[in-house]
Amino acid sequence: MSIPHARLPADLTLHVGDEESLLERLRDGSPGTELVLTPVELHRRNVQRRLREAHAPKDGIEFADPADVGVRLLGHADGLGPSTDCIDRIDRLSMVRSIHTDGSGSSIGPGAPEEPRAIEQLRTEIENVTGFHPARLRRLRDAAGTIDAPIDADARERIDAAVDIERSLRERTDSHVSDVALVRRAIRTLRDTDGTAWRSAFPDVTCVSFVGVSSVSAVYVDLLHVLLDRASVETHLHLRRGTGPYLARRLPDLFDVDAPGAVVFEP
Repeated sequence: MSIPHARLPADLTLHVGDEESLLERLRDGSPGTELVLTPVELHRRNVQRRLREAHAPKDGIEFADPADVGVRLLGHADGLGPSTDCIDRIDRLSMVRSIHTDGSGSSIGPGAPEEPRAIEQLRTEIENVTGFHPARLRRLRDAAGTIDAPIDADARERIDAAVDIERSLRERTDSHVSDVALVRRAIRTLRDTDGTAWRSAFPDVTCVSFVGVSSVSAVYVDLLHVLLDRASVETHLHLRRGTGPYLARRLPDLFDVDAPGAVVFEP
């Protein structure tokens, strides 16, 4: 079903458990190209299979994941886009180990776990919730302050440790720390070019559908936010039936930030 919500952007159509509307739209076709964003490859294959079974036309449909979009946007930033290289999880774990062993771990606050995998999990969790956006980090720290002592202090230390970890990783590589960091950089590029990078990278796209979403990270919301604000394309977000109602309630607060894609590490 399509869900209206007064606190969401007016041009965003939110669907919960309504995948059939996507399939109907793709089968019927429309002027221009519909870009189908699928963060999970398995869901992309499922949609493609159902379209084949329905003998839907292949023209006018393009599938991608958010990182694919990020790479193309950065490649069309007036021909001078930044690197699209990313380090992977294995590289991050190796760098975290080295941060601890060479003494530079002192730059990471006391809330960090000792084990590298636990450190990476902490970094990833805070990234998913906040995108390291200054406003979201402030809200998360404020929320931690409402917890009873001493858990409140521990929670704030873990938030700060995640930020320290991300900063230390950024200082150790010229590549993006993750695919998520690449997408954030592309969001800022789209915002800073006032949509020019989008029109160069995706000149024929008139509709974007974000599908197969069982959780909504901050970077996905920021990507939708900047597309609605600067790209002026019809945009649909398809949430899965089980988690969709909960995520729909969270979305307005996630959208409620200025400068989507901003991070505390840059002015």
